[in-house]
Amino acid sequence: MPSILIIDDDPTILLLFKYVFSDNGFEVYTAGNGQEALEKISEGAPDFMLVDIAMPVMNGAEFIEKVEKLSAGKPQLKKIPFIVMTGENFMESGINLVFQKSPGFRAFVPKMTQPEQVLAMVNEILKK
Repeated sequence: MPSILIIDDDPTILLLFKYVFSDNGFEVYTAGNGQEALEKISEGAPDFMLVDIAMPVMNGAEFIEKVEKLSAGKPQLKKIPFIVMTGENFMESGINLVFQKSPGFRAFVPKMTQPEQVLAMVNEILKK
C-alpha cells in the first residue's frame, strides 16, 4: 500500500484529498503546515507528498528546503516525489525555483484541479 503525505492548511482540502487517496488504496497522512509535515516525515518517509505553498508556521518552500537539508543524514528523504498544489500564481512568485531545483519535484498543480486528476498523476508518477 503506497503512502502519501498531504500538506495543506485548508482543512477542506485535507479531508477531500484524504478521502480520495484512502479510498484508492493509499495510506494517508496529513499536516496543516510544513512544521507538522517535518514531524511526520521524521517518523517515516512517505512514498509521495502533495505540498501547498502558502501555509502558516512554515510554508511549502521552507518545508522543501528543510527536507533537502535533512536528506544529508537521511538519503531516503531526498527522493520523495512531490507535487506542489497551490491557489497562488506560482509562475510569477519566483518561489517556483525553490521547488524546481529539488530532485523530488514533479509538477505544479492548481488547487482547483479535480482530486481524481491529481490521483491519476500521482499513480502515474509512482509507476515510473
